[in-house]
Amino acid sequence: MSPAKQRVHPVRTGNPAPAESPARTRRRSVSWMLAVVAAGLASSSPPFLLAEAGAQEQVSLTAMDYVEIQQLVNKLNFALDYCGNGGEDFAELFAEGGRYVIDRGDGMPIVRDTREELVALAGGPDCEARRTPPSSYILHLAESLVIEPVPGGARGTSYAIYPSSAGRFFDEETAGQLGIYHDEYVRTAEGWRVRSRRHEIDPDVGSVEFLPELRGAARR
Repeated sequence: MSPAKQRVHPVRTGNPAPAESPARTRRRSVSWMLAVVAAGLASSSPPFLLAEAGAQEQVSLTAMDYVEIQQLVNKLNFALDYCGNGGEDFAELFAEGGRYVIDRGDGMPIVRDTREELVALAGGPDCEARRTPPSSYILHLAESLVIEPVPGGARGTSYAIYPSSAGRFFDEETAGQLGIYHDEYVRTAEGWRVRSRRHEIDPDVGSVEFLPELRGAARR
């Protein structure tokens, strides 16, 4: 053969890649399509489905969480009654944007949701209100506190008691009053804080309910 007609063949190095089997190709295609469908569903899920997913989120509290929340509630009562640091100690126990609600059941709750209002609720800044009757006759007790984990924090339910002092009281309606505190707690960089406290003055029988997990634990 003349040099002009010689054909040059490419030189291959290494082992040739094995051909992919049809079954493997189909599996890979199906996996890819499922991934695309899943991504589409996740981005277009209606709000109610997302809400249900959030409701099913497993939440729990550690033993130390329960201790710290109980301490928070105890501090709250002392700071409210004794105007600690001119009422600042009471306000400091609330998360930013936290509020205190007095619910008399008339549809017109009294809301204290600024730092200045929380300070004033504890008698601050001069504490004179807490030294002057009839406010000086009452104390605030939160008894039989039940703490429950919820998404984003915890909630608490307790008896709200206003004991009279040596027969003296704020007024006849609040002498030994027994209401309910409904609390919401949130963990912050400074520790557990109160997001909301609602003082229900006159709760109806049957209106206080606990989470299903707690009811189930009680039955067991």
